[in-house]
Amino acid sequence: MPSAANETPRAAAPVVSPPPAERIFDVAPEEDLLYSLSADGKRKFMYPLVRKGRYWQIRRALAYALFALFVALPLIPVGGNPAFQIDLLTRRTHVFGGTFYPSDNLILAAFGFGVIVTVFFVGSTFGRMWCGYACPQTVYLEFLFRPIETFLEGGPHKQKRLNDGPMTQKKLVIKTAKWIIWTAVALLMSTTFLAYFLGWDRLVHEVAPDPLAWKGALFVIGLVSAAILFDFGWFRDQMCTIACPYGRLQNVLSDRDTILVAYDVKRGDPKVKLKDRVAGVIAGDCIECRACVNACPTGTDIKRGLQPECIGTAQCVDACDEVMRGQGKPIGLIKYTSETEQQGGVRHTWRPRNLAYLGLMTIAWTTLAVLLLTRGAALVEVVRGGREPYRMLPTGEVANQQRIKITNQLPETQRFTIEVLSPVGATLVLSESPVVVDPDHQSNVNAVATVPRSVFVDGQAPLRYRVTSDKGFAKDVEFLLLGPYGSGGGQ
Repeated sequence: MPSAANETPRAAAPVVSPPPAERIFDVAPEEDLLYSLSADGKRKFMYPLVRKGRYWQIRRALAYALFALFVALPLIPVGGNPAFQIDLLTRRTHVFGGTFYPSDNLILAAFGFGVIVTVFFVGSTFGRMWCGYACPQTVYLEFLFRPIETFLEGGPHKQKRLNDGPMTQKKLVIKTAKWIIWTAVALLMSTTFLAYFLGWDRLVHEVAPDPLAWKGALFVIGLVSAAILFDFGWFRDQMCTIACPYGRLQNVLSDRDTILVAYDVKRGDPKVKLKDRVAGVIAGDCIECRACVNACPTGTDIKRGLQPECIGTAQCVDACDEVMRGQGKPIGLIKYTSETEQQGGVRHTWRPRNLAYLGLMTIAWTTLAVLLLTRGAALVEVVRGGREPYRMLPTGEVANQQRIKITNQLPETQRFTIEVLSPVGATLVLSESPVVVDPDHQSNVNAVATVPRSVFVDGQAPLRYRVTSDKGFAKDVEFLLLGPYGSGGGQ
């Protein structure tokens, strides 16, 4: 065995200098990164270059309509109440002239189920068109906050140069003016949001004259305003790509026939830039101008296929159509389509999945309509009152205290009368009779029912009331009285 001294010395391993710090992450594959993040994980702000094409014009008209609707619903009266308001103080909800109460739980359940199933149907059929056309995140960012920013700072290229440049007096003035305007808009939006719960009348006549007496309202306005400024001023596209659960849910709801924004690979490939298009070079219609990428509010490169970051705004469609017209080629290189159509098939609008959603949606909204149409003129509820379950009277009769709640669901005043139908020998004393209830209001009446002791079986006796009104309302209500056990009257 040779000794260590006779071993041939090995060549020293070459020393490899580490790559420069700014290039460490260049090896990261692009497809593993979010578009809003650079290779080293830093935030990459988007500066979409909007092309005002046909889809942008549709989205703008819809956005302005949604702005007007948001402001109008708690402001315009319908039937003496706001068109829509969830009144937290009175626990009533006003919807286009109808007033609903916490006891309307079946209506609430039908409405909630209808909304959920509708979201499933829309997501399965139309993909993320909700995100691009009607989601408040996209609507307010693209048609309110960004236009203000563009008006003050200029287009995307000027904005980027301004943000990357040093802080100068001009930059300070522009940024200050922008955030002041944004803050004013956020305060208006948050105050309108609060009006959905308190009402403009209460905000103007009670909160505004004495704001310190409404510290909770001020806190809500401040909190919502701060959230709006954070979201639309900084977080922006990351709300759609990182925080929003709907985009992840879309992966479950969609199928091969769901509508999506897609690039026509067969027509566009091979992609060749204009400067490289020489005689003999085989090229598709795509000239690699990146207009689609530059127009996307989330920075998505739609040419790489369907991705969760795509929110369906079709800004890439408008941008590509403009380029195609300039090249004298037909539009539609990027368009609304489906995976089935991309592979040469025919998209099926109606298929088992969305037919099931449509059926459930029809059941839910039909149930809601029936509940609304058959909704009575009043609600009557009897609850136990007093501190003791019952009281034995010197006459040998048993008295029970109750509280009768009557809610008038008509837009006119009703006069209610209450009488006892059974058991035989029962009497009723009311704190108010007849009971006058204003429109959309509730009245509580204290009642004492006295019945013979002989009607009790195992300490219980059923009592039946009839409640009627001068507007034709009539309802029988049952209530279980408590009393003594056995003939001796002991408990």
